[in-house]
Amino acid sequence: LSQIFSSNSVMAMPGQLSRVALTACFCGLGINLQGCIDIYRDTCVWHSDLNIKGCSYYGYRGCVQHCHYCITQNGPDECAQLKCASYCAKRESDSDCLANFKVLCDIALDENLKDEDGSSTCNANCNAAARHGPRLPALLLLLGCLHGGRSWALLLCLAFLAFSLNGCGCSEWPAKQINWEPDGAKFDELTGRVVDGIWQGNPTWQWVPELENEDYRCVQMHPTKNFCAVWTSHEWNCGEHDFGICKCGEVAADGDYCAKWGCHSLEADQEICHHKEDSDGESGESCFYDRFPMDYNVYDQLMTQQATGDLTTGETITLTQRLRWWSYDSIWSNPRLLEESDNIPMENLSAEARLLAGGAVSWPPYGAYNPVARHMFFSWRDVCIVNGDNVQMAKLRCHQWREIETEISQCKCTAAEPSKKRACAYWTCEERDVGLFSILFRTPQDIEPYTTGVETEEYHCTSYNIDGFCTAWEGDIESLEEVEWTSCRCDGNCQELDATWVCDEYELPKTRDLFFETNHQRMWQFLLLELCWPCFLAKTADDDDGDGKFTLVVCSFCLGIIVLPFLVVTFGLKGFLILSLPFWACRCCLCFCACAQEFNSNREYTPHAPKPARPPVRARLARGGTKLMGRSTSSIVAPEESNETNETNELQ
Repeated sequence: LSQIFSSNSVMAMPGQLSRVALTACFCGLGINLQGCIDIYRDTCVWHSDLNIKGCSYYGYRGCVQHCHYCITQNGPDECAQLKCASYCAKRESDSDCLANFKVLCDIALDENLKDEDGSSTCNANCNAAARHGPRLPALLLLLGCLHGGRSWALLLCLAFLAFSLNGCGCSEWPAKQINWEPDGAKFDELTGRVVDGIWQGNPTWQWVPELENEDYRCVQMHPTKNFCAVWTSHEWNCGEHDFGICKCGEVAADGDYCAKWGCHSLEADQEICHHKEDSDGESGESCFYDRFPMDYNVYDQLMTQQATGDLTTGETITLTQRLRWWSYDSIWSNPRLLEESDNIPMENLSAEARLLAGGAVSWPPYGAYNPVARHMFFSWRDVCIVNGDNVQMAKLRCHQWREIETEISQCKCTAAEPSKKRACAYWTCEERDVGLFSILFRTPQDIEPYTTGVETEEYHCTSYNIDGFCTAWEGDIESLEEVEWTSCRCDGNCQELDATWVCDEYELPKTRDLFFETNHQRMWQFLLLELCWPCFLAKTADDDDGDGKFTLVVCSFCLGIIVLPFLVVTFGLKGFLILSLPFWACRCCLCFCACAQEFNSNREYTPHAPKPARPPVRARLARGGTKLMGRSTSSIVAPEESNETNETNELQ
């Protein structure tokens, strides 16, 4: 505007005014459209622990978050999720990503997105997807910036909203329930810090395992066999409280124990997040610790509210109380159990239950894996209860929110106690995905060759009583990010109603490959430190007296000695060989050059022409530092001055 009204531009005022007006229109329209709130637009999020082999860990997730409308007002749109996943797989540089995605996508289309007549209900292309164009508001803002060409318009285009997360810490740390602690050496091997006796590093610098308490209580015995058929699962630490129900789905054919079972639980974050505004008027988010203990009453109320008073799939069944599948006495169990424990004929059970069960009577039922109500959030004591699918939507409608996520696992016994066959000796569990993008993994087929990151749990019984029942067990739990080691003990009689097991679980982050995505930032930090001194090598090219090389050698060795222990602790031997050894080789070469220059300079002098005196090391370092910083100087004392000094010393 100052240019418009200056004397030099009065004649060009009409043209200048038109440019400013057009720029203002573009920017104003862009900002206006940008402000229109569509709660379903930015609802795509990949919160699964599973990942497709070949796809980058963070790059693929970041791409998914830039897709739109994975949830609509009618609920999750799984066809849109497949299109988004296909688009992001196409963008990946590794061809294995798209190849493995195609297999998972074809399975999803074949098993979950077909009509009764077998025709597909989704037109997702599992091989590729078209690239989306830029958003209209962003395009208008860009046009305004390019047309206006002024700094204020450019700043307007580059403006962003900074979010800060902070909160109070937990003051109620879990305490040990049993007299047991994991072996440190074995834990190092489980986490990958030590492989074949060689230290691999600890990038997180977390040395003390985090403790989590667990307990299990039997709430229903099998009607004809002496083992627990339904039990509760309760886990808690400072960050989260879990509560859920586990039910036996298959009785062992060779003994009195459960062969397969499933668990459904809710995991509640122990913090509440809310919108805030700082002193400068900028908005953001803030979280604070707020204890939210979980038990059956809370679990039941949350499940009831999630189902909005009915079952999550919306079916109408007369046996409402019996068909609340998360309750202790629901009929959602294996037919082999129901034949003995229920008076409902199997043919009637199939007619009433197959809808929610997804074609098979098992627990948890199909509706638990993909509840259509996951996009809905509700209020609990003036706090919105959200999950990974709808948290972005809730932030636009709620003042404060708490995230409560669903966890489902399926377990099976792999070996029984050999003598009396009254207990399972070895068993394994696998977590299943819930919600957005779980359609890629929701299949009975074996998809392990195409996926990575699934949490595997391996357990084994460590103690039996005289009757052959298991009284203690341990488990190794491993995921892509962490390793857990748990130990459990039976409290009292292990084979009766209300029998209780207490457990202590210790967890540590896993040491991943040196070039894993989460290590890139730390690697660059070490590289930048090491790259400091090579930048001064050019300054020593015309270093006649050697002070510059001498100073650079001393400084580089000091820097290397300081950085070395931190590098080895963080990235281990492999990190040293790749990130530090080349620089140590350069240091040694520079040291050799400095020594060679010093040796050659000594040979140039004779007894008749002695070598000029040099100042102390401190002075040489000071002069060398000055030279490296770009100022030329010399530490060699002039011969005349040296002779006068020698004569004075002789007279004295």
